[in-house]
Amino acid sequence: MLPICREKQRQLSRQFQQKSLAHAIIIQGIEGSGKGVLAQWLIALLICQQPLASQDSSESETINHACGQCKACLLRKSNNYPDHLLLDSDNKTLGVDDIRRGNAFLEKTAHLGKVKTIYIPQAQRMTVAAANALLKTLEEPSPNSYIVLTTEDIESLLPTIISRCAVYIIRPKIGAALLAQLSSSNASLTSMDNDVRSPDNAMITETLNEHAFVNLSHLAELTDEDVFQQCKVFTQHVINYIYNGQNEGELLSQLVDNKHGLRWLEKITANLMRQHYLANQEQQAALNAQRKIPAAVLNQLYQAIISSNKLIKSYSQTNRQLAVEQLLMTIDCIVRP
Repeated sequence: MLPICREKQRQLSRQFQQKSLAHAIIIQGIEGSGKGVLAQWLIALLICQQPLASQDSSESETINHACGQCKACLLRKSNNYPDHLLLDSDNKTLGVDDIRRGNAFLEKTAHLGKVKTIYIPQAQRMTVAAANALLKTLEEPSPNSYIVLTTEDIESLLPTIISRCAVYIIRPKIGAALLAQLSSSNASLTSMDNDVRSPDNAMITETLNEHAFVNLSHLAELTDEDVFQQCKVFTQHVINYIYNGQNEGELLSQLVDNKHGLRWLEKITANLMRQHYLANQEQQAALNAQRKIPAAVLNQLYQAIISSNKLIKSYSQTNRQLAVEQLLMTIDCIVRP
């Protein structure tokens, strides 16, 4: 269990002891935050017939765990426990038939244990029809049943779904605290944009991440050399497109195919704006002379990117290719009206 999950684990453990757990729980956290591990811990605890208790080393508080030895635990480990259902899909979306299967599962009496559990990872992939099918079950929950959902972006879920669940948000460490935590790893913590150089944008890229906001959402490029290199190439393409109108085809391809692309685009634009507002007057004058794009225009770019990102995240059936093409057209119209 990652340290950033400990607080939620203690909170859920207290509610388990007090028998006050909500029948539906959403755990939100970005990729790598440990939300899946936390969800699996909770489900294992609910299933276990003889849960154990241990003292939290950092807090004078009792944390419950599954024993791992009872019949229910052994069946769960072998994926043969009859009163638990994993609702996942190999497709990009989780459809209404999958949710209906879960609803039918909860209507039946438990075979072995006292409770029935459902786990829905990446709940943001539910279609609107699937979410509406789940909503009925959330409004009229079956006795002794628990539904645990995990998601990277809670805003992509229907507000009616969120309002009927207990929400636990894993908030990662940021800035210096995160870098200190990662300092023992072998990953290169060099600025992901720092090595991108060209005669036309050397000053821009040299300080692009000087004041960057670093958090766990950047873990992939901080710990995976391949992703790090992809990010550097992507950054160069973004800079070339914004300032010179070049590399549109390469940028389009990366935004469509690379799951990190839209996040990187948002971060790069935010860092360009941050440079302007954190620089002194002399630095601002030098940046303005080189970029020839005012901070107000960068702000328009940032707002357009956020809107596009929100659209793609909010609707699992959005045509990503079309949305990205429209975004690049918008960027081009803003910087080259």
